[in-house]
Amino acid sequence: MIKKITTQTKILLFSILALSVASCTDVDKKLGIDMIPDDEQFTLVTDTLYPSVYNVTLDSVMTINLQYNSFGSYYDPILGTTTAGTAFQIAPTSDSMNFGTTHTVDSVILQMIVSDRTGEDSYDQTLKVYELSKQIYYDSVYYPVININSMINPIPVGNKQYVRTPKDRWDTSDTIKIHLDNSIGEKLVSAPSDVMLYDSINLFYEYFKGLYITSDDATAGITGRMNRVPLSTYDISLTVYYNRDGVDTTALYWHYASGYMSSFTAVQHDYTTATHPLKVNTATLNDTSRLTNLDSTLYVQGLFGVTPMIKIRKADIQNWLASKNLEIQQFAISRVMLEFYVERFAGYELDKLATPLGLFYRSVQKTSDTATISYPHLAVISEVNSTLFGGVLNKTLYKYPMKITYDFTSIVKNMEKSNSAIMYVSPYSQLTSSDYYYGTTTYSYIENQALLYQTLLKGTSSSQPPRLIITYAKPKY
Repeated sequence: MIKKITTQTKILLFSILALSVASCTDVDKKLGIDMIPDDEQFTLVTDTLYPSVYNVTLDSVMTINLQYNSFGSYYDPILGTTTAGTAFQIAPTSDSMNFGTTHTVDSVILQMIVSDRTGEDSYDQTLKVYELSKQIYYDSVYYPVININSMINPIPVGNKQYVRTPKDRWDTSDTIKIHLDNSIGEKLVSAPSDVMLYDSINLFYEYFKGLYITSDDATAGITGRMNRVPLSTYDISLTVYYNRDGVDTTALYWHYASGYMSSFTAVQHDYTTATHPLKVNTATLNDTSRLTNLDSTLYVQGLFGVTPMIKIRKADIQNWLASKNLEIQQFAISRVMLEFYVERFAGYELDKLATPLGLFYRSVQKTSDTATISYPHLAVISEVNSTLFGGVLNKTLYKYPMKITYDFTSIVKNMEKSNSAIMYVSPYSQLTSSDYYYGTTTYSYIENQALLYQTLLKGTSSSQPPRLIITYAKPKY
């Protein structure tokens, strides 16, 4: 729970992201007048500060039981090749199934609804379906970098060439049907009777662990396609057509998102295939120890890819206060804006690619009477406040202005427990929450997985680095 903000806390709020001071000017005293005391005693001042921002991979956020999952492969000359797959459980649709004493499987059809995609419709994509060899557990943690090969049988049970032929520009949804090997149907219709009881669903999951769908890697230089599938009732279904005691019949199984039916996304990013001059520098990626010579370009990539990380140090706060000859009891915050400028170059489709941005924290700490415990993959959703940031691209000034005054309270809370705090930039449309249970406590985590969005921002060593614009009041005397 965020505590009531004291005057001292307000003072600290605006100085958290400061690393170096660039300007200090008087501003219109009407700005923030509802938050500032009598201006006969106080002067409004604006400081422009330049935080250090690093390119890091967002690989320790859970991907279990998301609202949407992605599968496919997409190539980008700046970000390289991204290949993703979706693992999911299915269950029988009726309380029990009776397959008779004699049965012959005719065919097995996996049907999926693709709601949206990134890439080329005309790309001839090879989809592959595998049977899971290890069970998925609803309350387990799965990360995008999971070794998926250790969880699937190596021989695919289904293949399909997938080329889109949309009827018009509003035709965004596809229903894909993939013929699976009859061995899948034989396994299902040969299941023991106790396995097929719906009220003993865990026995079914032990018997048939689920399926995994992905695609061949896109060839470097060819765009490819990333597909998004919603995981709710009827969006994924499996139908077994068979002959039971001389009568043609069917058995239906589906993925149902509620309850304890699980899914997760596995993702591989290969930045070494990128060829553009602004490609990701893999030598400095995830190196957050540098204080100088930071990257000139920042990347906001969906599907748990590269993201800008802002690291806030206590030492930087102290240095900033000393440079202004200020004590924390001497001033109060009015407004804080965090601004990122976008990269602009030939071939970069800014209107198409630039997505609204939000901020979040990858870690949250639980404090008890005896200990403080860190959960690096969790975040309290009340601390995200993504709707308050307003990180929409200003297409006139080519920058993202983000108002983050209020949200500094959560940074203050974390700063009290360590020597630094961390914030991440993410596509705003991907910031939603899901519940995760740890013991008797319910946490939320960030779904950063929708489409393969990308936005390029100017970095710390560029001509227009990320900046923090802080307006505050200090005494005139």
